[in-house]
Amino acid sequence: MIALYLVIAFVVGYFVGNINFARIFCRLFSHKDITEIGSKNPGTTNVLRTRGIGEAMLTLIFEAAKSGGPALGGYYLFEHFFAGYGNLAFFLIGFGVVIGHCFPVFYKFKGGKGVACTFGVFVFHPMFWWGAIIVFVCGFVTYLFIRYAFIVNLLAMIALAIYGTVYFVLTEPYQFFIPLLVIIWLNIALLFFTHRGNIKRLLNGTENKIEFRKYLKSKKKREAEEQEKINAQQLAGACANVESAKEEVKSDDEGKSA
Repeated sequence: MIALYLVIAFVVGYFVGNINFARIFCRLFSHKDITEIGSKNPGTTNVLRTRGIGEAMLTLIFEAAKSGGPALGGYYLFEHFFAGYGNLAFFLIGFGVVIGHCFPVFYKFKGGKGVACTFGVFVFHPMFWWGAIIVFVCGFVTYLFIRYAFIVNLLAMIALAIYGTVYFVLTEPYQFFIPLLVIIWLNIALLFFTHRGNIKRLLNGTENKIEFRKYLKSKKKREAEEQEKINAQQLAGACANVESAKEEVKSDDEGKSA
């Protein structure tokens, strides 16, 4: 009977994961489809690139709550009716949300990459929230220096998974910590799978870099700097055309003289 309830909890988590806040906020604030701009990935990083840090943080918060909220509810519900199964229900529901986010049936199985949802699973856990906050702060600082966002994301999630592994091995009985570790590391494996394209592009030297520090500036200032770059490029192009025209005139004059 408990197994049936756990399966139901996982399925509920999957369908909750189909809600994509990157799509919702991008449509709400800019009337655009996030899957048609930037990297076309409906995730927090693409929102950062295309819409700025404000909407990216809003997306991160809601995506984290999307996974952590139902998982926390399941934790207390199972602990009340089936003592000892709280953590198993928590991570099973959270994993269901991550899968639903990455492969949503309502969006033809084309979803995000699951980092924000995985972070939410850890940050909402009663024993892991403080560790998740520390990892978030460290990751935020690291973003300023490492221009490959997915590397920071994966390293942060691996750190949380290691923390969870050590904690459960030391605190949970054998029959519980084995399935817990399987779920946690399957989640990490899923993240590597969804980032396989990033890893391949990194090895090929074609992975897109992200200048995180520029997103700390106001949108108006970023737009002004980008316009200055465009103006400079146009000016350089105009100068090149003028020089080319001068060379042509000079060549014609030399031809006539000859």
